[in-house]
Amino acid sequence: MKVVHVTYSSKGGAGIAAKRLHYALKKEGVQSAFLSTNLTINYDNEIKTDIFFSYKKPSILKRFFLRLKIILSLTKKQKNLNDFNCVEKKDFEMLSLPFSEFKLHKHQLVKEADIVHLHWVSGIIDYPTFFKKCKKPVVWTLHDMNPLLGLFHYQNDMKKASEELLEINNEVLKIYKRSIHNIKKAIVVTPSQWLLNESLNYSLLNKFQHKHISNTIDINTFKIFNKKELRVKYNINNKRFVLLFVSESIDNYRKGFDILLEAISNVKDIELTVLAIGNGEVHIKQKNINVIELGKITSQEKIIEVYNLADVFLLPSREDNLPNVILESYSCGLPAISFNIGGVKEHVLNNITGINAGQIASQMLTEAIIKMHNQINNYSSEAIRNYAKENFSFGNQSSKYIEVYKSLLY
Repeated sequence: MKVVHVTYSSKGGAGIAAKRLHYALKKEGVQSAFLSTNLTINYDNEIKTDIFFSYKKPSILKRFFLRLKIILSLTKKQKNLNDFNCVEKKDFEMLSLPFSEFKLHKHQLVKEADIVHLHWVSGIIDYPTFFKKCKKPVVWTLHDMNPLLGLFHYQNDMKKASEELLEINNEVLKIYKRSIHNIKKAIVVTPSQWLLNESLNYSLLNKFQHKHISNTIDINTFKIFNKKELRVKYNINNKRFVLLFVSESIDNYRKGFDILLEAISNVKDIELTVLAIGNGEVHIKQKNINVIELGKITSQEKIIEVYNLADVFLLPSREDNLPNVILESYSCGLPAISFNIGGVKEHVLNNITGINAGQIASQMLTEAIIKMHNQINNYSSEAIRNYAKENFSFGNQSSKYIEVYKSLLY
């Protein structure tokens, strides 16, 4: 059985999750390959230079403009493309079209595959041609809501769209529907029960069987280290209560760093240190708060050390599925605080793995931080790590996916 994982990039949450699954399956003896625009791993687990993507790789902006012209002509809207690009950058985290310059059905790894496992495919899959030409069984793991929403990846972005943009999106959804209709055999997988329910509520994919399988984490790599020794190394006072925030960009509105800043500004009697991973700058001046900007960290070893520096991981997202950072923090024995959203609420369990702060509000987060500070000794790092082992280990997830693959083939 040969399985090829397809995702736009090996980086970012979806790419990392897909690559971890690839390695988990290899450990179970599955002939797995990984295919993205920046990394190709063949069925022998060899990293290959892939000219398939390098010889005609247009910019994201160029691809978007070329295909947007088609959409605009379909809707007969003559909106200036530059204006549209400004709207995209300013008002939305991301917009994607169901087109690509790549004819992925012609890639050798896809041709050899028994199963095509799709992940985050915007920009690498050309919906009209791929689903018409590729006759292989499909497993599609949803990492956000883009395959359900059309242009949008997140519901909050869709809610604030203009009427004109929604009209364009209606045309995009028609293309999605026509393309997906060509899929004969498929199973949709979601990392959270929340996203599974959402997918079944939308018409685009609800004709297919759905499975809930969480993402996976290498428990043997993400593990507990000596916190006191690491704090000496990083010159962090052991008496301070250390909070950790992780995002690609701390300015990402959806990730809620602004809520975090407002929340900690209302914590007056606790000496706080905030470790902030991600691009961007932090501006806060308060005597009891020390913010350490770590920027973007590419070293996995350093990321693991930073998890082990903290007392608690904060995920104040306004909208999220089940991000890898939750799995990583738990594997390092770190409790989490989050709001009652998406797939996160399924694993941030009060008095077990962390605190569910309830509704999205800075005051709720403030109260949760104070409560965690007062009760931190009630949380067992080993118990939280065991939760990660039971729910997110390589063996656990790979065995579930192997069952899915076999159900499509036999």
